[in-house]
Parts: sequence; C-alpha cells; structure tokens
Amino acid sequence: MGQLRLSQSEIEFYKPLVASYLKYGSVDKVFADFAHDTGVSYPHFHRILKQWGIVKSAGPQSRFNEAVYFLTALAKDNLPLETLYKTMPPSLQISAVTLHRILSYVKRGLTRRRGTALIVSPESNPTVALIGRDISSPRPELGKPFGSYSLPMTYSKRTESAHDSILRVLQQEVAASLSVARHLPSLIPADPKVLVIVDIADVRVHTHQIIIPDHLIDKLDSYKLTDLAFMPLSQIAANVGLESSFRAGVPEIAAGLLAKAPSDLDTPLLLGSVLNQKLALLPAYAQA
Repeated sequence: MGQLRLSQSEIEFYKPLVASYLKYGSVDKVFADFAHDTGVSYPHFHRILKQWGIVKSAGPQSRFNEAVYFLTALAKDNLPLETLYKTMPPSLQISAVTLHRILSYVKRGLTRRRGTALIVSPESNPTVALIGRDISSPRPELGKPFGSYSLPMTYSKRTESAHDSILRVLQQEVAASLSVARHLPSLIPADPKVLVIVDIADVRVHTHQIIIPDHLIDKLDSYKLTDLAFMPLSQIAANVGLESSFRAGVPEIAAGLLAKAPSDLDTPLLLGSVLNQKLALLPAYAQA
C-alpha cells in the first residue's frame, strides 16, 4: 500500500484526531470522543496514524495504573484481595479476576507484559530526569494521591524494536504536540541501551535514557502527565516505599541508574520494585 499524500488542509483536519489518539491510545476512544463524527472510517484512520508515524498503543495503560494503585493498597493494608476489591467504587475498570492473575504472577516472580520507561534528560544536565504527575487514570480512592509522580512510561510489545518502544513513549508522554505537528526530531540513538530493568506488578519495564537538546525543553508536553519538570535523579531515588508520592518502581529505577558504574552501561541492572517485594510476602489469605 502506498503512502497517503496529504495536503496542508488535510493535515490540519487530521491533527485533532491524532491528538485525541495520543490522549486515549485507542481508536475506539477517539471515535467516542468525537461522537463517531470523525469524518473518516476506522481503516482510513489507521492508515493516517501510520502515515503520521505514530506508534500505536500496546495495551490498556489505564488498567496498568489501576492495577498498580490497587496492589499498592493491598500491600499496605494486608487485606484479602476480595475484601479490598469490594470497597472499590464502581468506576474501577480492572476486574478482580485480572488482579488475582497479576498477584499470582508477582508471587511467583513472573511477568507477563513488557513496558518501557524513559529517563529524559537535557543535554546540559544528564543527572536530572523528566517527571510528571500521572493524570491518565487518577484513582485517589485506591490509596494513591491524585497525580502520582512518574517517569514517562507505557506498555510495549515484546516483538517490537527498542526504537518503536521508545518512540511510543516520546509521542504519548513526552512530546505530544511536537508529534501531532509532525515536528518531533530524531532523538533515539541507533543502538539504544537498556540501563535498568524493573518489575512493577506483572510488567517488566525496560528503562532507557534519552538526551534532548536544551532548546526543546519548553516544547515538551503530554496528555497523560501534567506539571512536567526536571528533577534530580538523587531526589527521585530518595522516595522509595509504598507511602511515596511516586508511582511504584520509579524511585527504584532512579536508584538503579545512580548505582551503575559509567563503565557498565552495556549491562542492564535487573531490579524488583518494593511493591513486588511486599506483594510476594503477603500471606496466602491475601489472594482469597
């Protein structure tokens, strides 16, 4: 299939649709957002996303957030899963069956999904990382404050290249407006290194560092992370624990990166998050 040739008026027409996709990560949700009045068919919109260079979502990100929030509450409260689940509001989308499955994987030290996190640092200061408040699925009722701090992070596909995994995160959580405008420059190294690997719930997250030119700092934005700011890695690393205002696994990633010797960047450091460590120690009744 040949590439679509878009006029400037067509580009302007499609921009809101592409922006909506980066916000929701789902074609179905884009059509719902526009009350199914998008002016294009499903197949055509998929072709537009491909033409735009958008790397499509690899999983229901909101449910990953819900799982992390719920399991954090489970680890802190030490209650049976079903007991805690019954206290949750109807707005909770993730099922008890899925949570049981995730907890079973965690207690066996297994993962079933892949994720990618980015340490985004300006070229003038590689010791800081881009952090934002996660608003993609705010669930304060699950025991986490509104907008937990997070690194840019999304699901990935096991079979895709590291380049595509990284580009998805950049498009959805780092430089959304630049991606919509088709002005996102090439920021990914030819051979991106995995620096830290951490297990968060049943997701194995590969972490890369991306250095951006200083002139792009003011152009970074996201539909899923708000209040984007650069924070010293040492400050992020100091917030390990279930009571932290950071998403589970994020402080561990920062601490792991700081612990790596400059000469050992080719060997990923494999870590377990504090959340997973606590869940693995829960008594058997917690799964009842």
